[in-house]
Amino acid sequence: MKNKFLVGTGFILMLAIVSCTQVQKSAMQDAGNAIPYPNKEWKGVQGKTLTDSKPYFIGQPSAPEDAPNVLVVMLDDAGYSNASSYGGVMKTPTFDRIGDEGIRYTHMSVAAVCSPTRGSLLTGYNIHQIGTGIISEFATGYPGYNSQIDYTTPSIAKILTENGYATAAFGKWHNTPMEEASPAGPFESWPTGVWGFEYFWGFLGGETNQFHPLLYENTTAIETPKTNADGSQFHLSHGMADQAIKWLDNWKGLRDDPFFMYYTPGAVHAPIQVPEEWRDKYKGQFDEGWHAYRAQQFERQKKMGLVPEDAEMVDWPESIPEWDSFSEEGKKYLARQMEVNAAFLEHVDFHVGRVISHLEEMGELDNTLVVYLTADNGCTAEGSPTGTFSELLMQNGFPPLTMDQQLEKLEEFGGLEAWGGPHMANHYSVAWAYASSTPFQWTKQMASHFGGTMSATAIRYPKAIKAKGEWRRQFQNITDLVPTILEVTGVPAPDYVNGQKRIEYPGRSLTYAWNNADAKTNHPTQYFEMLGFVGLYHEGWTLCGKPYRIPWSVDPAAMANFDPLKTEWELYNIDEDPIQQVNVADQYPEKVKELEKLFWEEAEKYDVYPVGGSLGRPLQPESNPQREAKKHWELTPNVYRVPELAGPEIKSTNYKINAYITADKTTQGVIYAVGEHIGGQALFIKDGKLRYSYSTLGLYWHDFKGNVKIPYGDIKITLKHTMKEPKLNGPSTVELFINDEKVGEMDIKATVYGSYTAHETFDIGRDEGMPVNEEYEHLGKFKFTEGQLHKVVFDIN
Repeated sequence: MKNKFLVGTGFILMLAIVSCTQVQKSAMQDAGNAIPYPNKEWKGVQGKTLTDSKPYFIGQPSAPEDAPNVLVVMLDDAGYSNASSYGGVMKTPTFDRIGDEGIRYTHMSVAAVCSPTRGSLLTGYNIHQIGTGIISEFATGYPGYNSQIDYTTPSIAKILTENGYATAAFGKWHNTPMEEASPAGPFESWPTGVWGFEYFWGFLGGETNQFHPLLYENTTAIETPKTNADGSQFHLSHGMADQAIKWLDNWKGLRDDPFFMYYTPGAVHAPIQVPEEWRDKYKGQFDEGWHAYRAQQFERQKKMGLVPEDAEMVDWPESIPEWDSFSEEGKKYLARQMEVNAAFLEHVDFHVGRVISHLEEMGELDNTLVVYLTADNGCTAEGSPTGTFSELLMQNGFPPLTMDQQLEKLEEFGGLEAWGGPHMANHYSVAWAYASSTPFQWTKQMASHFGGTMSATAIRYPKAIKAKGEWRRQFQNITDLVPTILEVTGVPAPDYVNGQKRIEYPGRSLTYAWNNADAKTNHPTQYFEMLGFVGLYHEGWTLCGKPYRIPWSVDPAAMANFDPLKTEWELYNIDEDPIQQVNVADQYPEKVKELEKLFWEEAEKYDVYPVGGSLGRPLQPESNPQREAKKHWELTPNVYRVPELAGPEIKSTNYKINAYITADKTTQGVIYAVGEHIGGQALFIKDGKLRYSYSTLGLYWHDFKGNVKIPYGDIKITLKHTMKEPKLNGPSTVELFINDEKVGEMDIKATVYGSYTAHETFDIGRDEGMPVNEEYEHLGKFKFTEGQLHKVVFDIN
């Protein structure tokens, strides 16, 4: 910065600022360490010539001597009891090995939804402290829910990178607001920005098509590979392991620093997709239904000491159907859902095992702290009571389909043989989710009960953990991982990060109980809140808010009736009843009052107010930043791979689209596209004719095939979309014009209000990822004829 000479009061002000800055720097130094660290003192000699000079290299910060590597593995949406070492029939030899050679936790609590847990894991803070009281796609304009972190709550990757670690993240990210995930950035909230990773390879949203993921390397979109390293059809779980192994080989060969790897596959989140050769591995194993499976799990859990021998199963909710309420054909469909889900879990665990085995072959496994969680929340109950071919129907507020409707749609998409393949956004029944939460009550979203907040967890680190295969029954929380990593690595927690004072960690290191199974928990209190579901753990008791709605419905009326001040409470004595089976609220009314008061104190302390702030988008439309975004967009074919939420709001809204084209007999291709065939829309030209397709999440398919030939020369194609009713997912009319002359019209039976997909993109002049209309799938991205599409203008009313 150039010097400026000031006079009078300006000069005095400058001196005051300099003085304050010096005091602040001094205070930071007195308070402890601050990152990024200043350069160390140069200790060389600078003479007039080389002869009387002595060089000295400061070098980069280095990790503490003998600091170990750290590998954190976290799967997505798997049930607490699905892994074989937690009572399930699904084969998880890699996860089981980590626990067999280390320890397993019975009560490792997480947030009730994915990206909040991920943010908490990476920072060590409660979810609302870092603005992740809900997933970034549903962020609202309140501090605890806005998906915006800063350096007062720094990522463990940021801390370790600044202390000489090589750091990398692979797989599902889901902690960057999707409005900021466009090719134009801003890139501060990406993994390599404020989160501090040196390297990222994976996808940004909450889920992706496992065969056709939209991938990024650092901040650059990359083409989806066609094959894995061994030449087989590409699948994300396989390809991700390939990439992680490649990174480890480069790390081992080129660096002397320890590493921190955050390894988070997209499995087993919906869509439930696994390579064809794996899909029949569990054929017939779930034919007896969810009640039988649940009972078998529970007995295995007793035999392995996970639950007390005299424990009784929690009640089956009336809102979830009985197995025998379905026809034989329906039962076959339901059993297949779980067969493929089981194969998906075994498949991803197998590929995690490849990474573990590679570390062992490198001689690094015993020098690596391995933390393996099977889920980032409770088992997902978002697949409707019947399971579904299109999982976003629920998130968009559509009512569940009947079994007959599901079976009819299933045949349209290829039948049971296609279940688990790339062309459905399939999900299993909520009943399988509840059974997979055994021994606890409820599921994902339900922050009130352990079924929504417990993750099967294993830790291996032979240098510090002497136990082999033992249970640790202390209540713990995901916020305890960062303090654990800091203690094990010897890296100090910074007092300041990029000039911001770090907030004190709410969690504590797990090491206290690694070799003391009877130690009293060091995490005596933990609040829970998600989507208005609330709960509290405190010194052996849990206070649980009774569910105000079922988690597989986003009915706005049910949400609008939510009032946290009128919560009905359940109470459980966890020391005597670790599975929350017996509600003792009536026996201990004073304890209920005591814990309710404590919940509200914790909620205020950790920025949870307003409780239920994550419901802002359905209940307060002004909470949706996309709906408040720009209304006029002028885009060229250079704009593509834009996340849906970062593009124009063309859903249950009124809008007009004008495309400016120079056409001749060669003209064809996509004008614009958003989403894919299971949910999306596309305007395109094929065989010299104007086409338009709209998929209402696979529920309804609309296709304009009018015999409208495209004239040659400079033309304007207009699409006008008008809602017939101003409501969520309401019907609409689409009118098509060429040079302002109407050439066609069609009705949309139901529009999409929230999101066409959770992973596809908005594109101009092409269709990235999976196609909206499969007629042009063989043509790849179906890019518009080069140079002939000039711009597409969107005006949102």
